Amino acid sequence: MTAEGSKAKNRSRLFLIVPAICILSVMISIGRQVHGREITDMAGRTVTIGQVKKVWPAYPPVAFLVYAVDPSLLVGWTTPLSPEAKKYIREPQQKLPVVGGWFGQRTPNMENLIAIKPDVALVWDQTLAVTPNMLEMLNKLNIPVLAVRIFFLSDYPEAFRFVGNVLDRSKRANELGGYIEQTIKKMKAFSSRIPNEKKISVYYAVGADGLTSDCDHIPFLDDVINLAGGRNVYKCQPSDRMVGKKIDQERLILYDPDVIVTQDELFFSNVYTSSRYRLLKAVRNRKVYMIPKTPFNWLNYPPSFMRALGVRWLAYTLYPTLYPGNIRKETRQFFKLFLGVDIGDDEANKILLLKKG
Repeated sequence: MTAEGSKAKNRSRLFLIVPAICILSVMISIGRQVHGREITDMAGRTVTIGQVKKVWPAYPPVAFLVYAVDPSLLVGWTTPLSPEAKKYIREPQQKLPVVGGWFGQRTPNMENLIAIKPDVALVWDQTLAVTPNMLEMLNKLNIPVLAVRIFFLSDYPEAFRFVGNVLDRSKRANELGGYIEQTIKKMKAFSSRIPNEKKISVYYAVGADGLTSDCDHIPFLDDVINLAGGRNVYKCQPSDRMVGKKIDQERLILYDPDVIVTQDELFFSNVYTSSRYRLLKAVRNRKVYMIPKTPFNWLNYPPSFMRALGVRWLAYTLYPTLYPGNIRKETRQFFKLFLGVDIGDDEANKILLLKKG
């Protein structure tokens, strides 16, 4: 074979090899996308996911958590944003659709869910057992499901880091988780200095009449009351985990709390003028407080990462002369870190429902 013939043959081989390498690379890339990576979620389940660019959260606290880590990855809300909340939410996320979720009597809008095609769904781990059709429906849509544990405030550092790993936002998630760890450490030190017999008693009033509450075995609120140095007056049997249980007027008078907190505006507007509450110590001493709710409730319904600020607010509310921090400054710092929003003292006072000064 001549030299020219040999070169021609080598070029022919090269033309065959290069496309083969390209095809192989594409196949490997596709394989990686198909097989993805295995994640062990916070319920101990092993789930295979691909690259995550779109996240659908099935519960309001999970939606808020994703928003704090990276708003751009959120594909929809579980409930409509209030006009007040929208002021503190980035403009692109204000326009996201309301997809719904599995909570209360709600189910998601499946047409919206199919249309947005999320790469992963994040759910509350405790709901896996009580909402079995959720997994079945999402599996049919080929949407991987990862469970997040956010029952107690102390769950949040790990929850943020877990979600940060899933979303490839570990640096941001570590910062947020670290803040909550420091908050818990600070509040434990604060509450431990208050003798049990001197802890201020707290009643959480739900509903227009204030006669519904969460008992001391419901951790959403109770762990925050304890961390703030308070004592929940509503005691229940350990087996009674019902949220929002009704009590009677006589029971509330018997509890006679030092402080009442509520998120019900109708109850708050009537509490100082209605004769039914005038015997209560908290009412006589003007110690009934609205829980801040900007942009989301700070303590409960829904219980979210806002509790990391809510526990500081509650400690300040219960012990204004003992509280070791500057609640206005802490509110500004929290909004900047978690929500990316700069606020001044006057705005912080408004959010905190405090008078100027």
